[in-house]
Amino acid sequence: MNITFVCSARTRRARSLLPLLFDAVVEDARAVFGEAVDHRHLDESTAIFNADRMAGAWRPSTWHEQDGEIIAVSQPPIPVDEDCSADGYWDTVAPLVRGGRQGRLLPNHAGILRRADGSVQVWTDTLGLGRMYYVVNDDFIAASNHIGILTHFLDGPVEADPEAISRYVHAGWFTGDDSPIRGIRRLREAGTIDVSPSGEVAFGEHTDLTELVGRRDARPDYEGMIDQTRRIARNLDRLSVRTSTVYLSGGRDSRMTAAIWLSGGGDARVITLGTLEAEAEIAQQLMAEFSGLEAPGQEIRHDLTYPSPGTITMSLEERFHNAFSMWDGDAAPTNVRSNVRIPGGRAGLSIGGVGGEIMHGYYYHRPGDLEKIEKLPHPVAYAAKSFQGNLVTPEAAAGMDGFFDRNYERARRHGREDLAALDYLYLTEKFRRWGNQALGSMSAIMLSGPAYVRACFDLDPQDRIEKVFPDEIVRRAMPAWTSVPYYKAQIADSKKSMKKKLSTYDTDPDYFQEAFRSPRLWPQFLREDRIGDFLEIIRGEDALPVHESWLNRAMWVDRIGTHVDALNRRAAEVRGR
Repeated sequence: MNITFVCSARTRRARSLLPLLFDAVVEDARAVFGEAVDHRHLDESTAIFNADRMAGAWRPSTWHEQDGEIIAVSQPPIPVDEDCSADGYWDTVAPLVRGGRQGRLLPNHAGILRRADGSVQVWTDTLGLGRMYYVVNDDFIAASNHIGILTHFLDGPVEADPEAISRYVHAGWFTGDDSPIRGIRRLREAGTIDVSPSGEVAFGEHTDLTELVGRRDARPDYEGMIDQTRRIARNLDRLSVRTSTVYLSGGRDSRMTAAIWLSGGGDARVITLGTLEAEAEIAQQLMAEFSGLEAPGQEIRHDLTYPSPGTITMSLEERFHNAFSMWDGDAAPTNVRSNVRIPGGRAGLSIGGVGGEIMHGYYYHRPGDLEKIEKLPHPVAYAAKSFQGNLVTPEAAAGMDGFFDRNYERARRHGREDLAALDYLYLTEKFRRWGNQALGSMSAIMLSGPAYVRACFDLDPQDRIEKVFPDEIVRRAMPAWTSVPYYKAQIADSKKSMKKKLSTYDTDPDYFQEAFRSPRLWPQFLREDRIGDFLEIIRGEDALPVHESWLNRAMWVDRIGTHVDALNRRAAEVRGR
């Protein structure tokens, strides 16, 4: 994670405190991630920090300064409309940022622009995949991709946000503009915050999502999507330092992504999890079909990997400590299933099939779904069953009041009051908040470019249900793969993975048991009787990933309370200097 931060002090008192608090921000960033290039700007009313710690991963710097202008980004945004080299990178990207055309950059970044006149703009990418949070009060306007450092600028003690956590236990991610901390909000998709030299603030959007998702009379432009996504892949390959990892399973989404990457000529280490033998065999067959189709000079290797309990060497305490040091609770609990390491500055890109759900009719692909949706007040109401709260307390259930109505109104504003309002819900909620690839500074979601999103929302509902899109892309991008069957995991396969002792419980049973013997926060949101039932199941032969998921969610919520205490101690220490 490459921390980027800005603060504008709005009052005389705030300006006097700014140097002290800015030092604390830099100290906290270094305490978690270590020292790096550490670009800093401080004047009477504005502080900007960017760690620029990715020189071993990205060729372009994450800090650009020219003619009194500063651009600081969480990771280098990738142009989608033209090929880009490292040498000419900022000549291409700076005009897009300066002109408010961030929509022509691949999502999964966030940034700060300080203009020569002292005004500041904070933005997040078109889909909100990049992490950017903010605090606005009488004294400060502060924004960062790291929640913890923003607690120095709150106008009161650090407190967990119970309404946000109530929605979190239903969804598994913090919804809307929620964060775990009261008073700290997340900047939503295509969001901007403009701050004048005198401290006035205005919220806006750099891109109208209607252009990407609004209903129109057009068929998907498959060839245009392939051309743009191949260009994205080439730019990722040129701008990153290390050979990228491309994940290939037996499913449709990773096959489509791998087909575009490999047919575009980029080097790759292709990885397949070998846990399920039938899936691994399909991936091996795909790579055998690709053999001989490499572009001149293209370097490809294919590896099967086999997770085992022996590969998980960190205790749960270490995993939770690192996870909350980086993400302050705004991440998926599934992260603690394996080692959680603080990344260095030499990571490689990981490319997978994340984002494919918006071409599949995620919420309405089963028989009978369409008929049931027709009977509801609006399509988004049907998604409620995917957020079922039969394990949650009445207090947590109340947190979802109005949630689906609000999301439907957002979809209508962007031109989708039809069935695709459900795909809009996925795009603006689960897509942007769930994927682990939205957590780091060395990640890219290829299935997030504007041509891909536009093509998905040009599909007919039946096309999504029949999964036409990935088949069409593979047929065009990698014809040799069209005859290879797909693999779909069954419930029995899930039990196999649990029996291999790869569940969170098996990797650290002592911590696991103590977390439920002495609960702190989770009983406020999750029913103790149902969690108790799951604790019994997880010890037996019938455990499924869903049981582990809810137990991990409970432990994650408990850790929010512990983390809030630590943040308060740190804030008090700094203010007491």
